[in-house]
Amino acid sequence: MTRVWDLPIRLWHWLFGGCVLFSLYTGLAGDFSLMEWHQRSGYAIVALLLFRLGWGLWGGLYVRFRHYVTTPRAVLAHFAAGLRTAADSPAKAHTAPGIALVVVLFLAVGVQATTGLFATDDIFLNGPLRGYVDEEIADAMNWVHHRAFWLVIGLVSIHLTAHVVYGAMRDPTPLAMITGRKAVDLPATDHYLLRAAATIALTGGFVYVALRLL
Repeated sequence: MTRVWDLPIRLWHWLFGGCVLFSLYTGLAGDFSLMEWHQRSGYAIVALLLFRLGWGLWGGLYVRFRHYVTTPRAVLAHFAAGLRTAADSPAKAHTAPGIALVVVLFLAVGVQATTGLFATDDIFLNGPLRGYVDEEIADAMNWVHHRAFWLVIGLVSIHLTAHVVYGAMRDPTPLAMITGRKAVDLPATDHYLLRAAATIALTGGFVYVALRLL
């Protein structure tokens, strides 16, 4: 069992998932008193997305972007061969469907969070960037923000369903984001904690300062 998920990415994963679920709840609950928390959660997601962008460049070995390249043919070939476990592909840290899902989910949440910065209810709440665009662009952003969450829900559901299937097959893959380890024949990654601290300070500080200036 090799450590392929460094500690920072595991903490990021759980924080990111928690913020996404919290944002979905506060945005869909129909309780206006939750909207301030919805906005705060959205800002946290933006900071987490920026952290992941940086971590994809200089983070743990197997969370870097060069390990997230796949093709539709590779995804289809994976399913054509059956639901293989990580141990069936000992030279790869990630499966082709896993890569595809992560990339699409990252982009979907990115669109949802970014458009939220421009969104408005035309009564009390405005995104921090609402005043920097004209009415037509704001309306378009609003339209996307109030519909793209369905894609996020669908992708999260696929992700959770996949782990249920792994669990039914007694595959240890779902535990990897807790233990950090998978059955692959690869060198273990380091945690790069100092880099993680610097990345957190950079991305979190950027979002905080940007919101204070807007």
